[in-house]
Amino acid sequence: MAEEPAGDSQGGFTNAYRNAAAASSAIISDSKSGIKVDHTMSFNDPTIPLRKRIAARIAKSVQDIENPKCVDVACSTGGDLGHLKEVLQGKTAQLFGVDLLEAQLVKARENLPEAKFTQGDVLALPFEDADFDSVQASRLLVHVPDFQKAIDEMIRIMKPGAIGVFSEGEMDQATLLFTSDDRLRSVHQKKSEFIAKMCANPRAASNTYKCLLSHADVEDVTMEGFTCFLFKPTDMFGNMDMEAQMLKEIVENGTMTQEDMDYYLAEAIGRSANEGNFVQQCCGPIEIHFRKKE
Repeated sequence: MAEEPAGDSQGGFTNAYRNAAAASSAIISDSKSGIKVDHTMSFNDPTIPLRKRIAARIAKSVQDIENPKCVDVACSTGGDLGHLKEVLQGKTAQLFGVDLLEAQLVKARENLPEAKFTQGDVLALPFEDADFDSVQASRLLVHVPDFQKAIDEMIRIMKPGAIGVFSEGEMDQATLLFTSDDRLRSVHQKKSEFIAKMCANPRAASNTYKCLLSHADVEDVTMEGFTCFLFKPTDMFGNMDMEAQMLKEIVENGTMTQEDMDYYLAEAIGRSANEGNFVQQCCGPIEIHFRKKE
């Protein structure tokens, strides 16, 4: 049986989010992981089809409810609530978003002024019991050490019969690299292993599924896959700056040579990328949906 990758509950990405919240900033930064990114910036998100699919699922679930209450936990700048509003096609609904980072919510309020956005922590949500007709969260539980408590808290605020939809990844196998270049494949594997170690709950999708299956207040638990391709490494962010930050940390911890890092980054914008020898398949996030028992 394969050993589950050990996540980092104190440092890494979780620490980066906590630091940003403490600084009232949207800049996610952590020296241990090498990450530094502005979470309010726009980018080419290849998971938009999944996000719209989730919005359609929620809209269908609440279509016969008068003035339903829908909440997105870890809502970031409000994009998923925007998709939900669009799919609701003018139906009156109360849209709520909660996020750890108040700085992100400033942008969310600009993007969707009709929704109500509140700063809060998934481990202590600022809502009453049985308050919502739908609860959704995307790429949240991967960063939560006590993910079972987070799931309990989101189920707590759901009305009986309400729909819940989580989308999470398996971070040690989140991307596959299609290449004939063994050197690129080796660097990609080390990068994937490093990213998984920087996550508090690296196998968030399977852990969430198992938790929901055994939860006394939940039924109709289902997983549905999603996949997409990045035909060039720069397709998402337009450059390799974010990857370079993380690769630098891998080099400094002795897992990778500087020469391999330089080669990888050069090929990402050079010959391999241009000749289709640097194609990445994103295996997820995985959609997990369920209902709270009546």
